[in-house]
Amino acid sequence: MSFDPQLPVRAAVHDYFAARGERFPDLTRHIEVFFADPTLNSGRAMLRTYFRNHKVGDIAALRTITASFADKRVVRAIVTSILNDEAALADIAARSYPHPIGFDKLVLDDDKVSGFKFRLHVYWRGANFAMLERLHLHRFEMASAIVTGELTNHTWRVVGFDPANDLLKGIDLASASEGQSQTQRNMPAYAGYLRDANGQLRKAYLGNAVLERGVSSTFTSGDAYAQILEDAHFVETNAETGFANGDFCSTVYIHGPSLLDKAGRALPVLFEEKLLADDNQLISTIPAIPVDALRECLVRYRNTLDEILKFYDWLYHPKHGRNLSVGMIAGYLLCEHFKTPHAIDAFERRYDDCKAVLEKHETAVRDLIEGRIERTQLSDDDRNTRYVRLLIAKAAAHPKGPREWANDYGSLTKEMWRYFGAIRGEVNPRITVLKPIWDGVVKRKLPGGMHYGHVGAMIEAAFEANAIAMKHFETHLVATFKDEHNIASIVDDEIEARIKDVLKGHFPAYRFYGEEHGDANLAPPCAGALRFLVDPLDGTRNFLCRRQEFCTAIACQEWNGFTWVTTDGVVAHPASGRIFWAERGQGAFVIERSDLEHRATVFATGIDDTHPLKHQLIDYSARGLDLDAQTEVFRELAVGGTAIRNSGSVAMILAHMAGRGGSGAIITAKEHDVEAGRLIAHEAGAWITQLAFASGGEERTCTVVGVDARIHDALLRLVRWQIAKHGGEVLDETLSPPA
Repeated sequence: MSFDPQLPVRAAVHDYFAARGERFPDLTRHIEVFFADPTLNSGRAMLRTYFRNHKVGDIAALRTITASFADKRVVRAIVTSILNDEAALADIAARSYPHPIGFDKLVLDDDKVSGFKFRLHVYWRGANFAMLERLHLHRFEMASAIVTGELTNHTWRVVGFDPANDLLKGIDLASASEGQSQTQRNMPAYAGYLRDANGQLRKAYLGNAVLERGVSSTFTSGDAYAQILEDAHFVETNAETGFANGDFCSTVYIHGPSLLDKAGRALPVLFEEKLLADDNQLISTIPAIPVDALRECLVRYRNTLDEILKFYDWLYHPKHGRNLSVGMIAGYLLCEHFKTPHAIDAFERRYDDCKAVLEKHETAVRDLIEGRIERTQLSDDDRNTRYVRLLIAKAAAHPKGPREWANDYGSLTKEMWRYFGAIRGEVNPRITVLKPIWDGVVKRKLPGGMHYGHVGAMIEAAFEANAIAMKHFETHLVATFKDEHNIASIVDDEIEARIKDVLKGHFPAYRFYGEEHGDANLAPPCAGALRFLVDPLDGTRNFLCRRQEFCTAIACQEWNGFTWVTTDGVVAHPASGRIFWAERGQGAFVIERSDLEHRATVFATGIDDTHPLKHQLIDYSARGLDLDAQTEVFRELAVGGTAIRNSGSVAMILAHMAGRGGSGAIITAKEHDVEAGRLIAHEAGAWITQLAFASGGEERTCTVVGVDARIHDALLRLVRWQIAKHGGEVLDETLSPPA
């Protein structure tokens, strides 16, 4: 074993409680037994001994005992002991479940005497995009040890509460902080959760709360933190906050005994952005994890820990002379800068850019070591700060002092070369991501590579959109009629605003054109300008009617001096969890709910050369044709034996051309609806013509799609004929054959 960073942590835990032996009798013996042989039973015994003497409010002691578990080797040994104990597996499965926000909540022990719970949370990357965690108040103290990945804890203080009923008469309030009034938010408070007379869980309205932002702290593998009863919080793992980071997060979570706050609050409280339509919402009970599923989860987790530990043993192996960890941290800095996990690929293809990035951070590290800048000047809102702090910690721990460390390791470019050469030479000559585990843990191909961030940011925004859509799906919503044919809802606005926040966070200089609120930049675009074109909820009518055919469509476009050209497209289907994406010239892909990704290609059933539309499934959504032309096109298709469909979502129709839909389509819709799906269909191998025409004094566009040239050509002839027959005029045609 060449690498064990937790040795000093284990010593610190032992020494802390040895110094408090009178208060915690026999605890040091249990700590020694646990560290000598970490198993479920020894960990449980150590925690039970601790909680017999825990004092409410002693967060320092709670954090220290929890730090015992911030160790991959310790947790791997505990998991192995569970897998070797069928009775323990059955007990844990019965009280564990997959949490709705996307992690496996595994309750390893539930001590009925002292009231604490010993849990393992595994946030499998990708699944935790299902729904972001709500701001909430616990009814217990808690602590968390980060085993893998990163976790950011956002704390808020409740500074005001106006009860709406007798369910909760008060909350122990914090004093408002001077200068923090601008961070305060009024939020409806709900019970999470109450059981009604029938034993069913209810999310009941409690009143209105005023919350003030506290501290946001990021913890990495090996860290631990604890939180008092009175603080509200929510957490984000690096899958939400660091999309370019391919690590996945897992934590050991210690849930203290249930408590009353000073105002007599015994309920956990959830805070929402706005009042829910139902103030006594029924909450479905989540079934426990089956034993076989738990076993599969733990085996996968143990194997992942094995792979991570092997990588760190390699990273710190004496054969490299000086270890390679500084080069790996330099790679993290490149991931952040280029918004991609493919740091090795970036270093190879964009060396000069990478060198400039690393030299900037070299200067910052040296300035910190020499005292030219203070650590307090580092911004916690900058993700690079955590990696700069890791470098400073390494410098401080160097046997000969920080300046000598800077002489040995201070050239981040040189250290990146060492890491690059070793990982390509010894691990995988074709690796592109920073760490080999990133290819194994994250089954889908990570967004990045040649596009360096467009599709990655768009997929991140799509996951956010999916979460919002499914949060509101099948709730009571009111439609807003924008015009004779188009409707919207408050969900359209919420999704569009969140997508804008995500995309602007990655690309602040890009224009943003949303279907609901347009483009705030009214200046004409210059050549080379870039924008995101967004339909936040395509198929709103389906959504409001509780049908699942709705999606989010996001396109990235470049202005060529004459028109906007689509370069990237993402269509996300919240109900299935499926995401379609394409990059111009690179093909189309589908990410399944399981996180498996595969290339998408068109699919055609048998085609009759004489009657190519016969028995073909054709999507028809052509309200832009005048009524007579619409009717006659429909009639001609029906007479010709075509199966006709209109799912109500244009973007889904086009995305489904990538092997999951029909054989062709005739569509008249706005560019928000069309552009992302059109690129996906084309990159999947479809034939597409965009036909500009004039009818009834208006200029419109008809998009004709066929998975085969014969189907495409037959549909195009039909559309041309009907436009001309009913007094219209074809103004322009743009054919896009498959590449």
